[in-house]
Amino acid sequence: MIRQVLLAFIPIRYWIALIFAIILISVGGEYIHLAKIIGNVLLIIISVKFAILLHEIGHLLFAKLVGGTPRRMVLGKKHKIVQTTIAGIKIVLHSDFNSGLAYTAFDNLKHIRLKLLLFYSGGFIVNFIIAGCLYFLFGFHIDLSNAIYPISAFGIANLFVGVIALIPYRSTYNGLKITSDGLSILKIPSYKKEDLLNLIYINELLDAYDCMEEKKYKKAITLYENYKHKVDDIDLININLSIAYLKLGDFEKSTSIMETFLPIDENASSHYKSYIYNGLAWNYLLLNKIEEADTYSDIAHKSNYQEKNIKATRGSVLIEKGNFKKGKEFLIEEVDFKYPNNHTLSAAMYLEVAFLKLGEYKKSKKYSAFVKKNIHLLDIDEKMLYDRLQEKITS
Repeated sequence: MIRQVLLAFIPIRYWIALIFAIILISVGGEYIHLAKIIGNVLLIIISVKFAILLHEIGHLLFAKLVGGTPRRMVLGKKHKIVQTTIAGIKIVLHSDFNSGLAYTAFDNLKHIRLKLLLFYSGGFIVNFIIAGCLYFLFGFHIDLSNAIYPISAFGIANLFVGVIALIPYRSTYNGLKITSDGLSILKIPSYKKEDLLNLIYINELLDAYDCMEEKKYKKAITLYENYKHKVDDIDLININLSIAYLKLGDFEKSTSIMETFLPIDENASSHYKSYIYNGLAWNYLLLNKIEEADTYSDIAHKSNYQEKNIKATRGSVLIEKGNFKKGKEFLIEEVDFKYPNNHTLSAAMYLEVAFLKLGEYKKSKKYSAFVKKNIHLLDIDEKMLYDRLQEKITS
């Protein structure tokens, strides 16, 4: 785990660049200047990661100062490396650490717009304070070829992260659209009363999400059902309810919940449209309704082709249909043998079939061994698909 955490902050490509810089220093002469440039650039890039960490801490710190309840800090994307709880705050680190999210709840809505302003601002305020202190104490040196400047690198990184956060823009996290701090601040005056009232129930929503992560699906269902009666926007709640029932093995119930979204209005601006299509596709795949799964996985992929779960569903359906070559292309990047989890194992068990049918037996055995070694990590839905695929292989 320590190695994975270290690589999240300093990936292998950074180590390669560092080794290259050391080689240049050993060569000497004019190459030393190039080595110093590489070293300073590496310092700035690595410092950005620590500045992001401080940025998210800033959000949670300011939330606490204005009476909020800090709940969660998520660092990076892709595969979860470590998860821990410090002072009641769940901290999650992923393998691709280049971004962060902070979650908090507000039980008291008095002066809530001001509280939100300070919460959204907390990240870049901390970054600017750090950058300002370092600048006035030590100054920033930008002659990268002259010497190595770790303090300047850290100060510049904090300044950079703070400025970027202030720019109003939208990005995506696991396929969902999220707003930058700058855009979130600009949106505060336009929040409707019901949007602000919903903030009271964020704790319940995060409790349910914690239960999903801990695979306490029955408890999550109870929390989601209770939460659903308190808010107007229930699309996300129903999607999560469907997933919870699916993970308990009640595929019919899960599918019936997803089918309540049908027909889907293509002109609607739902943030969850691609997830609804993908959820329908996965449920139909489980029920062995391959044509329906094909239809909805294709629509989901066309509407959100970068999201990993949507890609994985599409690849799995294609392999079920016998399109092994194309299905393999969807799934091949979804497996990382260093990170056995539900996502990588699901992709691997379909790749085992694809490579077997394509006559690449050595690769097929490689994916088969990966799944068998970690089969205890599969949930009910994935185990059912695995057994079904094994029947096809042996028949």
